[in-house]
Amino acid sequence: MKILDAICAKGLPKRDLKNANRVNLLALLWAATLMLSTYLTEGEQLNGVILTIVFSLHTLIGIAMLVSYRHFLIQLDEMERKVQLDALALSVGVTIICFSSYSILENGATVPPLNAAYLIALMALTYMVGIIKGRINYR
Repeated sequence: MKILDAICAKGLPKRDLKNANRVNLLALLWAATLMLSTYLTEGEQLNGVILTIVFSLHTLIGIAMLVSYRHFLIQLDEMERKVQLDALALSVGVTIICFSSYSILENGATVPPLNAAYLIALMALTYMVGIIKGRINYR
């Protein structure tokens, strides 16, 4: 039950839930534009104009997501801000360690080149685990 409460952000004020939902929606849109660009690139359907539009849209949504996340962090109480920042630190640390370790294997031609999408997924999953762990520990 504690895990479900942590996932659902039970106990957060409505303002924080609204801000978190805005960030999550922008993250979903950002990921969708990344998937769209990957699909169009693989299908060789990206010409100069479409590439510029997709790139611009993806970048603008990413900037909006970043600004929205910063706003979300500023308005949090100290405990939830600590949970968020600890989760960010965990996700960045795990991603750096995994990337550097994988690059050693890649340089030794043991594994294929790393797809950046895997690093983004690893970072997102580790961040989610950090949020859940933090909410369970601090609530």
